[in-house]
Order: sequence, then structure tokens, then C-alpha cells
Amino acid sequence: MSTVDDIVSAAGRLDPDEFVLLRTELDRLEERLWDAELAETSAEMDRANLTDDEIDQMVLRRRREGRT
Repeated sequence: MSTVDDIVSAAGRLDPDEFVLLRTELDRLEERLWDAELAETSAEMDRANLTDDEIDQMVLRRRREGRT
């Protein structure tokens, strides 16, 4: 059984108040991870001296490629 399976199984046994607390803590963790990823991506774009317009073009290109 994987760690995720273990966590989901344990979460299923929580009482409702503990489950809400778990969700809150997971939301906080996700936000911290998102902030760290955003900071690293922003630093990479700054090091590459990319403009906002160039970044927008990269995003549009990636979205188009993702649809095919």
C-alpha cells in the first residue's frame, strides 16, 4: 500500500472535526508548495530576462500544444 493510500485510509477513519482540520492543514501545505514553486519559476524567468509578453506567449504556446 502506498503512502497516499495509507493517508486516505486514515482520513476515512477521522471524526468530522478532525477531517476538517486535516483539510485545513493540507490546504496550508498546498499553498506553501505553490508559493515555493511560484518563487522558483519567477526567479527563472527573471534570470532569463523574459518580459511579461514573452511569458504570455510561452503560456499560450503550451496551452495550444496541450490540446493536441
